[in-house]
Amino acid sequence: MRQRPGYILEADPARVDLMEFERLAKEGRRLLDVGVPHEAAAALTRALALWRGPALAGATDLLTNAERPQLEEARLATLEDRIDADLAAGRHAELSSELTGLVALNPWRERLRGQLMLALYRSGRQAEAMTSYQELRRLLADDLSIDPSNDLQELFMRVLAADPALNPPPAADEASARPAVVTAVRPAQLPPDVADFTGRSHEITYLSTILQRCGSNSSITGCVISGMAGVGKTALAVHVAHLCQDSYPDGQLYVDLRGLSSPAVTPFDALGGMLQSLGVDGAAIPPNLDERVKLYRSRLIRQRVLVVLDNAFSEEQVRPLLPTGRGCGVLVTGRARLAALEGVPLLDLVVLDPCEAMTMLGRIVGEDRMRSELEKASRIVELCGYLPLSIRIAGARLATKPHWKLAQLARLLDVQHRRLDELRIADTNVRASLLQSYQGLSSPVRRAFHLLALPDVSHFALWTAAVVLDAKVAEARSLVEQLVDARLLDSVPTSGEMSAQYHFHDLVRAFALERAAMEEPPRERRAALTRVTGVSPWPNWVGVPCT
Repeated sequence: MRQRPGYILEADPARVDLMEFERLAKEGRRLLDVGVPHEAAAALTRALALWRGPALAGATDLLTNAERPQLEEARLATLEDRIDADLAAGRHAELSSELTGLVALNPWRERLRGQLMLALYRSGRQAEAMTSYQELRRLLADDLSIDPSNDLQELFMRVLAADPALNPPPAADEASARPAVVTAVRPAQLPPDVADFTGRSHEITYLSTILQRCGSNSSITGCVISGMAGVGKTALAVHVAHLCQDSYPDGQLYVDLRGLSSPAVTPFDALGGMLQSLGVDGAAIPPNLDERVKLYRSRLIRQRVLVVLDNAFSEEQVRPLLPTGRGCGVLVTGRARLAALEGVPLLDLVVLDPCEAMTMLGRIVGEDRMRSELEKASRIVELCGYLPLSIRIAGARLATKPHWKLAQLARLLDVQHRRLDELRIADTNVRASLLQSYQGLSSPVRRAFHLLALPDVSHFALWTAAVVLDAKVAEARSLVEQLVDARLLDSVPTSGEMSAQYHFHDLVRAFALERAAMEEPPRERRAALTRVTGVSPWPNWVGVPCT
């Protein structure tokens, strides 16, 4: 057909090798993603069989130079996919010789090198697998002064440690075209619900409404719950998840990501556990992150599963773990707000109101006991800063000491520099929870945390922070906002005519004063107070020694 400025050839896609190759390659990758490697390998082999010599053989140099590199790359990538399918199908023994030749022709191609290492290891040739890695490491160091990729380094360490997850899949009957790599499993991993869960009625209604919308649209169904240490994020998420179980008949997954612990759980490791919980055999779990993500989302695409990701640290940690199925829901908890997770709304959790706090204490210590000292009970929850964790600890201490009067605990908590010592029982304490947030701060932000807690004021403005820190306003704003992000300082809503205001939660300020006494020289503390008051403070003006 003539078409300016020349001619156009219309052809049946099924009769054009390139289009048929692309169709078969796409189908093969899909089959591999859903866990049927035998069928995937067959489709990918048919795609590769369409190649008969170099791409565009006999064409003009202009066309060859422009198009051949990307066509050859597509062929090689499809070949690597077919090898992945063969490895997943347990054909490692016959792959070793083929991969040795391919690596010799493509010595810098790390995916082929990793496949060769895996095939050799599964064939009982661990030493040769390690030697192959060392050859590539020397080659890259000598020619490019770089190291192998993180994925390949991780594979080497797993080969070195003889990781059982690298073992070949169980032998399958060759007559079977669809080996059983997955089994039907309904995970039920939620931690126990809190029997005396108190308050949060508005938050429960909001979250339940979101989670019961599953299947109504293509966006993620779920929410991020953020807040300071001890505010009850996990308790709320688990409580709502139990309430909404019926909306997710295919199960519930729970992962503690330990975002503020060292080391935190990586997406790679989290996916490994989640895939096994979904019935994927350990030997069929892919050895790299991208493939694990694909398999995880493929397993959930037709499922109605609720995923609870607890103690998340960052968006990068969470994104690979988000399901994409329309019937799935997700709840994420973390101290960071994780506002950059696209399409996932944010719920900022704050402390309990005084009535809810009193109700919570009464359920722990007993209503009659609390009513007999109502004023002291009110004082206890106030000194606990209406924080659920501290109220629970205070209540537990009273429950273990039935001979104590509530007034006795109120007196102990009323001493500011001893308060955190009293808010601990067994392996639970407020100080340790706050320390997790504190340890993630840089040195300049820690210094700001110490000094800003010294003035005994309920709120302070940004200019006050700049004076205390002896810094420019822009620098003070950066330090203050990092404390807000770490949930160690609260931003107070103000009208548009007022400058930004900040304040410390009472227990956080008590913790900050402790750290100031331990880490800031007395001269530094005295100088900070002198800058903001204009007079030299008395040593005990802020509750910590200044001399």
